[in-house]
Amino acid sequence: MQSLNHTSFRILLIDDELRCTKLMEAILRQAGFEQVTMANDSREAIRLYEEVKPDLVALDMKMPVMDGIEVMRQLLPMIDPDDYLPIIMITGELDAATKHRALAEGAKDFLNKPVDPIEVVLRIKNQLMTRVLHQQLRLHNEHLEAQVLLRTKVVEQTQLDLLYRLTLASCYREDTSGSHAWRVGNLAARLAELSGQSQAQVELIKRTAPLHDLGKVGIPDRTLMKTTPYDAQDRDAIKQHTKIGSKLLSGSTAPLFVMAREIALMHHERWDGTGYHGVKGAQIPISARIVALVDAFDVMTHPSSYKPAMPLKEAKAEIERQAGAQFDPTLVNVFLQLIDREGDRLLSEASPVRLVA
Repeated sequence: MQSLNHTSFRILLIDDELRCTKLMEAILRQAGFEQVTMANDSREAIRLYEEVKPDLVALDMKMPVMDGIEVMRQLLPMIDPDDYLPIIMITGELDAATKHRALAEGAKDFLNKPVDPIEVVLRIKNQLMTRVLHQQLRLHNEHLEAQVLLRTKVVEQTQLDLLYRLTLASCYREDTSGSHAWRVGNLAARLAELSGQSQAQVELIKRTAPLHDLGKVGIPDRTLMKTTPYDAQDRDAIKQHTKIGSKLLSGSTAPLFVMAREIALMHHERWDGTGYHGVKGAQIPISARIVALVDAFDVMTHPSSYKPAMPLKEAKAEIERQAGAQFDPTLVNVFLQLIDREGDRLLSEASPVRLVA
């Protein structure tokens, strides 16, 4: 058996018979246990437990006012469920019914009266050894959990760094400043929060929305850089960017990539089902519905190679007109309130944001 430092253990003895507590104290001190606290009134047990914070409690089964079982019942809610605190019952009635009752209430072991000094020491040592091993196992598990958490953070940060670089890459084709992508990310997060999404969902949308146009890296320059209106062939070509982006982001079960993929694939769907892939209404993921709205708003209100910026008032009217047709009407109502409250501040430029796990 692993050696125990007896002097470090705190033992609490509760027995209504003074001679019994004195005898137990003498046995334990002779065995090297120095921190022994005793009481002959069971009503003192709770107070002493809080003061002493013992490593082991020994209770007489039969005591006036509160017996050992009742004391144990009051002690157990005070004990950390992840802790192992041995409670030993001392009794002169070691019949099966008594043992079963005590074990069912939470006792870990028994001592029979009249006590045998050697048995007292051995049983208490065994229970304290179990407590020590339990504490060591708990510390080991906490260490492992900390290591897993650290490694998870490293993996998550690697994913975020990759998303950041993918966003920058997607911007170099059309918008080298990346302002559109970052504005969409910020606006999408604000709309997600105002529409009642959980904080976890808001963070995911903020991190993944900037990748909505990643697939444009696979669109030919003759189409992507065109300064005149698109013809039918151009429109068919540009539609492919949703599938390309989805393919680039596929193959991962990580929540970041799952959401980034659904946004890339679905952000040109329309509420009425006439979008790129014919998905309609609530079948469109909420993340893609949010990005569809803020992406369209940002495109309207900022100039491009083929059009000037639309005034905020006109953009608001167009968003309102498309409620129930292009956009989720519930999201439109929330977004219109955001426009009324923030006004031109919604049009401010956005810088690249380094994502931190």
